[in-house]
Amino acid sequence: MGKLRIVVLSLLAGLAACASLPEAGGHAPFSPDLASMSEAELTAFTRAMPKGGDLHIHLAGAPYAETLIGWAGEDGLCVDLVALSLTPPCAPSGDLVAARDLTPVQRAALIDSLSTRRPEFGGRTGHDQFFTAFDRFAATSPARTGDMLADIMRTLAAQNTWYVEIMLTPQGRAARGLGQSVGWRDDPEEMRDAIAPGIPALVEAARIDTDTMESRARALMGCETAEPEPGCAVTVRYLAQVNRVIPPEQAFSQIQLGVAVVAADPRWVGLQLVAPEDHPSAIANYRRHMTAFAFLTEHGGGTPVAMHAGELTLTWATPADLSFHVTAAVRAGARRIGHGVAIPYETGAADLVETLARQGVAVEINLTSNATILGVSGDAHPVRWLREAGVPVTLSTDDPGISRIDLSHEYARAVRETGATYADLVASARTALTHSFLSDPDRERELRRFEALLTAFEATEQARRRHQP
Repeated sequence: MGKLRIVVLSLLAGLAACASLPEAGGHAPFSPDLASMSEAELTAFTRAMPKGGDLHIHLAGAPYAETLIGWAGEDGLCVDLVALSLTPPCAPSGDLVAARDLTPVQRAALIDSLSTRRPEFGGRTGHDQFFTAFDRFAATSPARTGDMLADIMRTLAAQNTWYVEIMLTPQGRAARGLGQSVGWRDDPEEMRDAIAPGIPALVEAARIDTDTMESRARALMGCETAEPEPGCAVTVRYLAQVNRVIPPEQAFSQIQLGVAVVAADPRWVGLQLVAPEDHPSAIANYRRHMTAFAFLTEHGGGTPVAMHAGELTLTWATPADLSFHVTAAVRAGARRIGHGVAIPYETGAADLVETLARQGVAVEINLTSNATILGVSGDAHPVRWLREAGVPVTLSTDDPGISRIDLSHEYARAVRETGATYADLVASARTALTHSFLSDPDRERELRRFEALLTAFEATEQARRRHQP
């Protein structure tokens, strides 16, 4: 498998080299000046462009608020008009109103509450508005995972993007209960062995949940009919989320279950450490989390690992905490870093960037999320430095429904705010595939599909531009 990876990367290097040469017949390579495009033209261009894939997207945060409200109405849920949150089905009274009976004003307020359409809605910071939104729509999530999956697949297909790694938590409560029953033990081997007897049943339950979710999504899109929706062609893989804000013994059991699920089900391809990195529990247990990941995944060699790391600024963490999180994640075996905004604050930041480039550790860039949650955008964001230093970077969405964006929006934002060129956007799209956690044969297949789509897109754009007055 290692030899095949080298062959694939060599092929991509050859394609990149060829892209810099004149085409046969004397035509220049396709290199549009994106910076000169109007906002409208750039939006249309990035939507049509094939973007490889989205490696950093949470299932629960993907649907727009309007979609969640629609499902709530179908499922008989209520809305708490004081908290502006969805609640379980109820008998409407007082401040509880049936979701299907909202007035336009109530509906607009609820959309604001469930998203960052107005980042400081309710007097909250963008950070708090973003992270607390999950609790306000949690009532609709459990029964709608298949609908959420279909929503992601449809949205990506509409943007000429055909691969995604979706973050969700397999058997979340059960895994937490398993860890709680064992309690924290300083010896990781003892901890693993105490948890192990409860893992097989949870792996089987996770497999059944995945089957159910995928069957629902495919039924919604008519994938087995004579006229399947385009979203059926999106290749989907899953990352097992580990919650960093829960007690460490519960996070340990989630890691252990994630490793077992990835080993048992090829649809699950890796792990992700998630949730607010500045949470007191996340800060206090960061080193414990790194130790657990390194031990249970064999420093990422046994199970692929991506980690939210460096999603911090001085507003949300001390200089001491900003100084080591990304470095520790890489040492624990992370093959990809989610966010990485705090990289400039790391001890030996320049050496860290060189390490990321040398080791080929990709950074998943979430521009809108970072601007909303952390207030970091434009030149303050490290993406330009990373890109120019040779670190693999790939644009992603994080929670597009909450942020009210899509992947094309992030590609256009990269042009406007970070000076990204067309070549940079193509590199981002390729990185999404070369640094995916797919098996080597599957990665090669997705790369071939992408290159064919890119060739067709560029040919269409060149022909259109030749015929413009």
